[in-house]
Parts: sequence; structure tokens; C-alpha cells
Amino acid sequence: MSSDHEPEDSADATRTAAEKRLFEIRMKMNAGRKKNKELAEEEHMKASLPAGKAKKWSADVDGAAPKREVASVPKDKAYMLDTVVDAELKAKKSHKKEKQKAAFGWEVFNQDSLYNAYKKRLHALPTEKVPGSTSTKEYDELEYGKNDGTTEEGVDRMVAELAHRADVKKKFSRRRQHYDGEDVDYINNRNRVFNKKISRAFDKYTVEIRQNLERGTAL
Repeated sequence: MSSDHEPEDSADATRTAAEKRLFEIRMKMNAGRKKNKELAEEEHMKASLPAGKAKKWSADVDGAAPKREVASVPKDKAYMLDTVVDAELKAKKSHKKEKQKAAFGWEVFNQDSLYNAYKKRLHALPTEKVPGSTSTKEYDELEYGKNDGTTEEGVDRMVAELAHRADVKKKFSRRRQHYDGEDVDYINNRNRVFNKKISRAFDKYTVEIRQNLERGTAL
């Protein structure tokens, strides 16, 4: 009697283990689906907020990233902890800095300055409208470049513009102004800059000694 029920008991045990395994898999899938939904709602909330509020809200919710997670990531790879919103904010900030960067010092001849100077020269040297075929049907590609004659007015205008540019270039100088009343303690411009740096660093210690040596009252 007992031998007849043994196959049925083993089948019930196998079926129960399979159902238990299937139940665990379904629970994991539900947990993953719920987590994905929460993250999607969080990203949507960050994207809908202004830049400053989104950053503050992200810091409040995430706690500015767990310290353990930050410590485990090298400094040069800290960007891996950024979300999509954080990366977008950093890119916008960097682009804004590049756009508003002042053109001074060694950047005097950057692209913006050269283009502005070009526009100024165009105002001083207007182009001359050459009459030609206005109709598309009458236009001939071989006609381009044949009318290369120049007028006296155009030549004079070009000479005046070149003379003006030469005059402006002559006035422009990157050399620092020299004052006649200033003591000359240098042999060239490089030495003058070096002496100024030395004075800023050591004058508070050596000015009295130097004055005594110059007056001849040094001990």
C-alpha cells in the first residue's frame, strides 16, 4: 500500500519545488519592474525641474551619493556616478563658460576678435556692386572673372584702408609703458619683470639693508 503512494508523493514534492522556484522568479521580476518604474519617475521629475532646483532636489534625495560608493570610485572616473541630468547640467555650464570667456591677454587674437576686426574693415571698405546678368537664363559661368578692371576710386579706397591699418598697427604695442621718473635697475624687459618679482617677494626683508648700502652706513 505504501509502495503505491511513493511515486505520487515524489511527484508532489517535485511539483512543489518547481512552483516555489517559479514564485521566487516572479517576485524578483516584480521587484525589478518596480525599481525601474521608480527610477524612471525620478529622472522625469529631475528633468521637469529648473536647473538649480533639480540639483538641490537630487542632493536631498540621493544624499549627494553614498560615501562608500564615492570612495570606491577613482577621482578621474567620478563622472561615472553622474546621472543623465547631472551630465547635462555640467555640459551646459561648461558651454556657458566657453561662450562668456573674456578675450584678453594671449587671447586678443581669438576667432571672435578677428571676425569683429574683419567686419570693421568691411564698413571702412565697402564692396562695389558690379552690374551683371540678373536673370538665371542669361547667366553664363564662363563670364565669371573676365571683368577684372579696377577703377581709380577703388584703388584709392584700398590704399587709404591699408594706410589706416598700418597706422593702427603702429600704435598697438604689447610692451609695458616706461615712466621717465622710474629707477632703471634692469638691462632688458625680461630682467625688469624678474626684478619686480624679486622685489615683491623679498623687499620686506632687504629694503633696509639695500638703503644702508646705498648710503654707505651699513655696519
